[in-house]
Amino acid sequence: MIEIDMPGSEVLEFTGKVARKQADLPRFLVVAATLVQPWGIDKTTTVDATINGIAVDRRTLKAWTQDWWFITITEKDCRKTGIDTGVRVGVTLRRTADELPAELAEVLRQDARAQARWQSLTRSQQRMLRDEVAAAKQSATRHRRARRALVGD
Repeated sequence: MIEIDMPGSEVLEFTGKVARKQADLPRFLVVAATLVQPWGIDKTTTVDATINGIAVDRRTLKAWTQDWWFITITEKDCRKTGIDTGVRVGVTLRRTADELPAELAEVLRQDARAQARWQSLTRSQQRMLRDEVAAAKQSATRHRRARRALVGD
């Protein structure tokens, strides 16, 4: 089963086979570029994922080749969902927001040191910081995380 809600949809649903190159590397799922195409992305994208209907930790969808993308499947995911290498699974990927949390944006607007630090981070580091700040449930915690990461207080 391969479904895409509609062009530009924020959700992809498909089946895939859990693969692994070698025992000391994480497992992964390959996603055809044709499935990802409606999203109009060309770089690593943060997604919320479910495997066989069970939510797993946030993931990044990464380009592998021109025709294929992939997401990693951790050992924790395998234990939580009861899967292993070689098993076919149902997967749902939902794009996460690219916008900065309001608290992070505020710190960047108000502090030149924070702006300079943010600009020194790679895109991947910026995405990880954005996700860490956004994961906090309370605004005060999001603000504190942003300041600590970018200003050091």
